[in-house]
Parts: sequence; C-alpha cells; structure tokens
Amino acid sequence: MKIRAIGLLALVGTSAGLLSCGGGSSSPNPVPSHTPPPTAQRVVLIDGAPFSLQPGTATFKNIDFPPAGTVDGTLNWNGSADMNLYVTDNTCPGFNTLKGGGCNVLVRAEGAAKPETLTFTAAANKIYTFWIHNNGTANESGSLTVGDTTTQPISQQPSPSPGATPDPRAGLAPGPIAKYTIKVRSIDTGNKVYRDPFQDSAGRWVVYPGEFVVFDSTQKNAGGEICVWINNPVWELNDPTGVLTLRPGQNEPFLLRTDVDHKGEMSLTATVDGVTSNALEISATGRP
Repeated sequence: MKIRAIGLLALVGTSAGLLSCGGGSSSPNPVPSHTPPPTAQRVVLIDGAPFSLQPGTATFKNIDFPPAGTVDGTLNWNGSADMNLYVTDNTCPGFNTLKGGGCNVLVRAEGAAKPETLTFTAAANKIYTFWIHNNGTANESGSLTVGDTTTQPISQQPSPSPGATPDPRAGLAPGPIAKYTIKVRSIDTGNKVYRDPFQDSAGRWVVYPGEFVVFDSTQKNAGGEICVWINNPVWELNDPTGVLTLRPGQNEPFLLRTDVDHKGEMSLTATVDGVTSNALEISATGRP
C-alpha cells in the first residue's frame, strides 16, 4: 500500500508595528457631537452562482469572513427536483457527515416549494459554508444568491507593504488547536474552468483524470476560532496506485495542490500540532 507523508514549507515572515496613544483636549468643555447611527445596507456576497447536481449529491460554496449582520440565502433551480439548502461553519467536511449529524447546522431550508430561502445572524471573523443538496431523482441545475445586511463597513484586506513577507499567523486567535478539518477547495477541469465539487452516495469526493484539485484545511481552537499553529501540517495520502501527483511550488502549508492522473481510489488526512483531521475518501472515475 502506498502511503505518502507530505510536509509542506511555509514562508513565514515577521513584522513589527508601532502603536501610539495619548494626547488630550485643549478645551476643558468639549462640545458633544451627535453622530447618527450607521445605516444598514445589503451587500451581495454571491450573485447567482450556478450549480449542477446529479440526484442524491451535494455541493458547497463558502462565504469567507462576511461582515457581522443578517445573511440571507436564496436557492433557485430550473426543474422540479426536491432541493435543500443548509449552512454550517467551514469545518463540516462533507454532506454525508452533515446528514449523519456530525456537523453544526446553523440554519436549514428543506421545504417542498422553490425557491428555498433562509436567514441567519453572522458573526465577525467567521467562514460559513452553504450546502446545496439534490434530494430528487433527476439531474438539477440552478443558482445560489447570498446577501448580507449589515451596518459594518465593507472593506477589502489591505495589500502587504512592498518587499514585506506577511506573517500568516498575524491576527489569528490564540491556540492550542482543538479541531482540524480538511476538505476539497476547488476543482479545475482545465484552463481555469472550475466545477462544483460533489460526493457520491458513498460519501467519496468524485474527481476525473486531467483535473487540478486543491485540498484545503482549517485549524480552530476550543472556542471555534481560526487560531495560530506551531508546526506546519503534514498531509498523508493513501494512494496505492499513484492517482494524484503533487504540483510543484507547494508553498502554502494548509493547501495541497494535486493533479489527477488516472482512475483509482485514495484517502487523505492531515495532522497539525498533534491534531489529526477527518479522512477524505476520493474516487477518480470516468466522466459521465
């Protein structure tokens, strides 16, 4: 049996910032100001993202760090299949785990009519996963739209200073790591054309020869926050027939970048700071 333990190097830099404080008012009786409360606005986070699912399969779309507010999701589809929508945190490794009660489902929409809609209160600095499930007996396609009604500013992450190597641990919650989860991040069918990842009825993630597949991982502390780590993850691939080939330039330790060479079955786990992840079962099959 062919098992590969894969340790990846990270480019970790350090930077120091200076914080200043102090000062006072030149007036002993400052005039109070009256600042109106911020006005809530709805921001579209996912705008009609398409999906296509075989019967009994599911896919997901992540929302990374939305502003704190009320998030709404609308799932619409073209046919008459029974479609369902769920929201979990991003440590849910797969829909079969969700169905088995192994994931924290924040909200669900399991009605019979379309569209399926749901809302929930999003906290700051969280990643949420929207699961789309085809509970019908026919292929189904449609789209997902997600919005966020918030009073928080909508900002982008600042670009690092020229020449600086950002510390990937900067700003993360303190450890130790209590839970570590791996999942499929993206599947490139060729020339940066992406398709939705999905699982078969046995819970195996289905890939096809010729695809470029990226696996992702997330480490969290006991409070459910993404946290700092000490040693980089070690990925362990149980791949008896060498289905997956590692891409060169593996410089992000929490990602594993692979090419699918041929048909076969394999499994993948990872370990960081003594905490072992869930196992992903992967099936490389011929295209339908």
